[in-house]
Amino acid sequence: MNDRILSALFVPLLAIGANVARGAEPPAADRPNVVVFFTDDQGYGDLGCQGSTDLSTPNIDRMAAEGVRFTSWYSAAPVCSASRAAMLTGRSPQGAGVPGNVSSYPGRPGMPPEQVTIAERLKPLGYATAAVGKWHLGSAPGATPNDQGFDRFFGFYAGCVDNFSHTFYWDAPHVHDLRRDDQEVHEDGTYLTDIVTREALRFVDENRAGPFFLYVAYNLPHYPLQAPQRILKRFAHLPPSRAKYAATLAAVDESVGDVLARLDEHKISDRTLVVFLSDHGATAEARGDGPIGDNGPFRGRKFSLFEGGLRVPCIVRRPGVVPAGQTRDQLACTSDLAPTFLAAAGGTPDSPTAFEGKDLTEVLLRDAPSPHASLAWSSAGQDAVREGRWKLVRNGRDDQNRPVVGPDALFLADLEADPGETRNLAADHPEVVERLSGLHAEWAKSVAETPTPGPG
Repeated sequence: MNDRILSALFVPLLAIGANVARGAEPPAADRPNVVVFFTDDQGYGDLGCQGSTDLSTPNIDRMAAEGVRFTSWYSAAPVCSASRAAMLTGRSPQGAGVPGNVSSYPGRPGMPPEQVTIAERLKPLGYATAAVGKWHLGSAPGATPNDQGFDRFFGFYAGCVDNFSHTFYWDAPHVHDLRRDDQEVHEDGTYLTDIVTREALRFVDENRAGPFFLYVAYNLPHYPLQAPQRILKRFAHLPPSRAKYAATLAAVDESVGDVLARLDEHKISDRTLVVFLSDHGATAEARGDGPIGDNGPFRGRKFSLFEGGLRVPCIVRRPGVVPAGQTRDQLACTSDLAPTFLAAAGGTPDSPTAFEGKDLTEVLLRDAPSPHASLAWSSAGQDAVREGRWKLVRNGRDDQNRPVVGPDALFLADLEADPGETRNLAADHPEVVERLSGLHAEWAKSVAETPTPGPG
């Protein structure tokens, strides 16, 4: 990394920090816009830049060519709500008060109102904020996007909706779920991803002077796998289920491309930090047409703490600041995004317990070592911890989401030699099992005792 690029990022931040310390709002020109593209149930291998040969993702692949692609990026959880809470708060799912999925039914509670999202932290720095697409963090008063720091919201509260009727219909009477802020709206027959794209572009247009924070949460490739015929016919050569999956990701890729093009049109791409990632690994659920997503070489799927449930694509781009065409193998996690965004905006945490995630600026710019010595997880009776080459999973779930029983219920893998977690080394390395078990116990105690940050 040359000195010019480092100065472009860090010298303005020094001035911003001084302004913030004095209570002044930092200059808008020194605060980058932030755009987050968040897909749903997308596998590690489901991008061209991740090795896929049957999908078409040229715009996302362009992001990778123009930015940094992480190869050891972990979701904070193998389920939707918990991962989203971690991304928005910079905390573990447990620390954010959302250890699992939130109910999709109207009026149900979700992420506790006292949690502080990155949108709430950026607003005092002069940011306009918007969320479009999927929320899945509750719909009771205090839990909605407008209650959690977003000036504008257009999307749905549930875990998924039909992409054309915009109804939620898992195991109860159908509930229409499309709204602008807290008002229900109807656009029956309009493809949801097209709506999400339209609203994202509108927000960019209206806030191009910046700074802004835009959270684009797609309903895809989560169930139901639906795409317009104009896209589906491009994949007629694939097996039907994979064709639908490919078409949904092609629709997402078009949307990403449209937003990137609009940033270029307004000549603000170099002032915009763009992140693309998935909430967790691909699913094996029958309602999602079974195991059709590609989790690369990794074992496990959505719901599992094996690698396939946790390791996901993540790409970061800001032309002229973030190096182009590079990869990072350092440990990183979805909880790291909020502190990284706040640092880029020149803000500082209001307390030592504000974040559990880490600022990744040095990793992005200088290829510095990971700020994490280890990462730990707990989800639905499963526990896992990774330290260096070692990963320990207790009570993991297999590729069909069945609990692993017998000796393999305590599974130690050497990820450098065996990234697919195929060989259990627990009996061969009891000292590693003991050390990693201790790390997990320390982490579990810390998240249980960490105070919840309130607005400050």
